[in-house]
Amino acid sequence: MYELNETYKQHLDAIAEAIQASPSLAQFLEEEEDEFYEALKNEFEPQIEAAHQQLIDFSPLEIESFERYLLDERFEGLFLPRILGYSVLRGEVDEHFYYVRQNDHFGTILKAIAANSNFDQLSSRIGMSVQCGFALSSDIYVTGLVEGVASKRVRQFLQSQRSSDARTMEGRRRLRRRYLRQFRDKNYHYAPFPTNLAELTSINNAALEFLLYRVSGELNNDAIAPTVHAVVTNPDFAGKRELLPFIAVYGAYFELTEEAKAEVIEALNRERKDDADMAAGRILRLILGLKNRADVPFGPQQELALGTIVDRSIEDELTAYFNLTDKIHNDGYVNPEVQEAVQEEVMRHPGLSDFNENLRQTIYGYFQQLANGLGESDKEYAEWYSITGKQFPAYMKIFVNESFNQQLRALAVKYTKRLIKVHTNKRGKDYRDIKKTTVSTWVDYGFMTERQLKEFFKTPRKKKPVQE
Repeated sequence: MYELNETYKQHLDAIAEAIQASPSLAQFLEEEEDEFYEALKNEFEPQIEAAHQQLIDFSPLEIESFERYLLDERFEGLFLPRILGYSVLRGEVDEHFYYVRQNDHFGTILKAIAANSNFDQLSSRIGMSVQCGFALSSDIYVTGLVEGVASKRVRQFLQSQRSSDARTMEGRRRLRRRYLRQFRDKNYHYAPFPTNLAELTSINNAALEFLLYRVSGELNNDAIAPTVHAVVTNPDFAGKRELLPFIAVYGAYFELTEEAKAEVIEALNRERKDDADMAAGRILRLILGLKNRADVPFGPQQELALGTIVDRSIEDELTAYFNLTDKIHNDGYVNPEVQEAVQEEVMRHPGLSDFNENLRQTIYGYFQQLANGLGESDKEYAEWYSITGKQFPAYMKIFVNESFNQQLRALAVKYTKRLIKVHTNKRGKDYRDIKKTTVSTWVDYGFMTERQLKEFFKTPRKKKPVQE
């Protein structure tokens, strides 16, 4: 856990002092009415939330220290229900929907809430969090948490949150998915980065997912870059397969200084020389996974950036791959010389290899970009037919892969549906051009039979209203 910096400590101390001096707190302590605690919450929780959001956006490695700072009684339990929920969702979950590791941060916050003098006011806001956290935790851990609470009344409350859904994997999956929806627009993500060999093995998946979340949007990652660099260049991690994904993500998504880049290249060279097949396999598998994810961008920009840390003087699969993808991105996928180069490299590898599948997804990405970037005007659909009329059959012939063909089919169907939704006049030139070109090409591509095409362009009959 990273230490909270002094600026945030001072800011939180100022909020704590204001809470203690608040008339709303004085009224609550005197009257013990929920409405006064609600007034206190409405006054100060937005301030705490703003500080929390700023920290997790710009310096997320300190977020658990920030949250533990809020456990101080001076904050009167404010914002604890929210961070309890965040702690539930940060825990890494296995295929059986149990925490991979004991979620101690969840336990620490829950124990603080249980011991808080304002538990009655907090309990109405933590039920779902406790249910989900308990469901994902082991029975032994939950029992220990509950029995460690001094108050019998609080123990009974916690015991009542042990959901029957926790008994089955499907129940836990459903409970967690439902709970996730409440926070889908919130940035609560955090995981520690490994600092030793034991952690590299045990927390690498959580750390990598956290890193991918950070690079998937517009978040500023200046604060975490030195920590990621330390992981990537740690000599103790040499020869460990878990290191390679961190190297790849760092190279693909971070702007590296020349000095930093040289150190990363040195680290990657060491891994490639130690076990070239393993290094290439891990990196190609990672980027293939990224290309197939909707939540993390991996396109030409990232592939070119990753290629800059691949030393081409080493003759291995990574050099072959990035030499080719550099050519695709720089010279264009429609270039005949590029297509010849792709054809030659594809022939050197098994059809279903990660190497070839990565090439297919790189090319598919360009077709997808084309479809998404075009509108429905006559000039735009003419451009679509002009490019795909040559490039679809060219790459289908190069790859000879049914899965790739089906991707192109789905893309063509989606774009054509957009066209006929706009150009509805069946006697108009646009509709006739679209239908004629589609019918003449899709049969050749194997996208549809003539009968299927007839159904595709058939106007659905409107259902007659039922006579009463």
